[in-house]
Amino acid sequence: MKSRIFSMAAAAVLAGCLVVCPVGCGAQDLAEPPQIGAALPGFELPDLDGKLHTLEQYRGKIVVIEMASQHCPWSRGADPHLVELANKYADKNVVFLGVDSHNSTSAEDIKKYAEEKKKTYTILKDEGNKYADALGARTTPEVYVVDKDGKLVYHGAFDNRSNPDEKGDKPYVDMAIQAAIEGKSADPDRVKSWGCSIKRK
Repeated sequence: MKSRIFSMAAAAVLAGCLVVCPVGCGAQDLAEPPQIGAALPGFELPDLDGKLHTLEQYRGKIVVIEMASQHCPWSRGADPHLVELANKYADKNVVFLGVDSHNSTSAEDIKKYAEEKKKTYTILKDEGNKYADALGARTTPEVYVVDKDGKLVYHGAFDNRSNPDEKGDKPYVDMAIQAAIEGKSADPDRVKSWGCSIKRK
């Protein structure tokens, strides 16, 4: 009986982490999600060592932006698969950037987690969730793929998984990157993201 109660409680916690950002997490302040084919809003955000990065500095490259949180089991589950994908495209002019907008995670916390999980691509800290708000981002993970001209070509789920730790059989982000490399439109170009709501200030 105790184990059954524990399992039910764990399931409830996991379910409570799922989408979408309801009343109480600043949803009223979010911008509308950017349109496919439109320029993605820019940013100026520090990495975990305090160095500033902008979207503009990556013009001419395909950019994959992942809204991340080490506190979210869905985000943690996708991390090794994001790292795998980043490694796959490392020599193909594709840049991966993590953006952490979680209200209570410090740069030091993120750095420690990234080192433990061998998450080697650049992670930016979005203090006050201002960039998440500008994007209308609601979940972790939530992914944006931007082409070499800075235009959004894909927005949404990493893949179609139904379990935090197991890959889906439709690798949406991988498909979108490949389409961008080939100069084609992503198909699909927008898929509702799964994950945990971004914990805003």
